[in-house]
Amino acid sequence: MTEPRMDVHVRDDGTTTLINVFTVDPSDQDELVRLEIDGISTIASKAPGFVRGAIHRSLDGTRVVNYLHWEPGAWQRAHEVLGDDPDFVQHMQDVRKVATADPQTYEVIAVIEGEAS
Repeated sequence: MTEPRMDVHVRDDGTTTLINVFTVDPSDQDELVRLEIDGISTIASKAPGFVRGAIHRSLDGTRVVNYLHWEPGAWQRAHEVLGDDPDFVQHMQDVRKVATADPQTYEVIAVIEGEAS
């Protein structure tokens, strides 16, 4: 039997990842996903240093998770700039009507890919 192929990529490129876990009533999950797609595509993606973002929803309907990758040092600057952006402020007010958020920043240490990748 052969072992499955796994590629391990160790990263130390200085990027920052913001991971935001939202708790939401299942009846509001679709609305939150819509808000996050709109917010990332029209607001966050325009901020200097934005690399990419992704949105995930839980199968039980109670969570939405997004992660945003930022160039080295860019997240802190973007956070300061976005805090003064009326569109971002409105976006966050809309999000808070349907969900609670737990944002944290992280650094990527390793990416492990399996045979299916």
